[in-house]
Amino acid sequence: MTELRQLRYLIAADEAGSFSRAARNLNIKQATLSRHILQIEKRLGMVLFNRMTRGATLTPNGMIYLRTAQRIVKEFEELNAWVRATNDGHAGKLSVGFYTSFSAGNLRATMTEFGECYPEVRVRGFERDRDMLLAGIENGLLDIAIMIGEAPYRGLMTRPFWSERILVAMPEGHPLAGRERIHWTDLTRERFLLTERDPGPETRNMLLGKLGMPGYTPEIDMNDVSRETVLSAIALGEHMSIVAESALGIQVPGVVFREVHETNGHIRIGFSGYWREDNQNAVLRRFLDFVAVRYSLPLLSGSHPTPQQSELDPS
Repeated sequence: MTELRQLRYLIAADEAGSFSRAARNLNIKQATLSRHILQIEKRLGMVLFNRMTRGATLTPNGMIYLRTAQRIVKEFEELNAWVRATNDGHAGKLSVGFYTSFSAGNLRATMTEFGECYPEVRVRGFERDRDMLLAGIENGLLDIAIMIGEAPYRGLMTRPFWSERILVAMPEGHPLAGRERIHWTDLTRERFLLTERDPGPETRNMLLGKLGMPGYTPEIDMNDVSRETVLSAIALGEHMSIVAESALGIQVPGVVFREVHETNGHIRIGFSGYWREDNQNAVLRRFLDFVAVRYSLPLLSGSHPTPQQSELDPS
């Protein structure tokens, strides 16, 4: 059986034009190289090289065999390179779950930059509600889920990632649309429209906490529609809605966005990542390190940023 190193000897001899020069280039004895090439020829039952005093040239059969040898060696080297890249997270697959808008914001920016830094990683995104995302992590369909809040879940690792501003979406003709700042007290007596899908229920709880008071409960309509449909309905002028700044990428004519402020500044909402502790996907570890560097978070135990990651400006 022909060995891979023998194919490398064959290729080296052709490139050098002589057995002696090829042996020097490989740092082996000429007799060793000659013996291995002769073994190939005997095994094949054909002469691959014309041996001359001043060198060696391929025979017609040798030229045909060389092309196959080059292909085999190249594919073997590519396979080894792929294995190394996969083991250290530079190549492979990453399945990311989320339920917020991907049109703008930190989620979109993070996934875009990660893809640019690691072009050999195939990232697949899945938009589902919270229960489906948690089930996807548990059964191994997802590597990580990115969701609002920092609620702990049994059996899952979690860490905060980033935060985004809270915005109120309103019809462009609304009296509050002319203001630069909107406070919660300005939204009392307004009528809100939210989606029943995540993060609609979380947003509803936030509205109840911010606007609810003795004798008053904010009017909140919950419909089983997408966030895009909610914003389209806002343009009709009967409702407002509360969204994270990632929704800014959804352009709907007749809808404007304004930051919601409290006494200490604008309001932000946090996002966290959730994954299984026993997930051995090296790309996941690479992604977690990437997020840590981008948002100035502590690295996970045993992790080290790559030079490429260290050059990123956190935002």
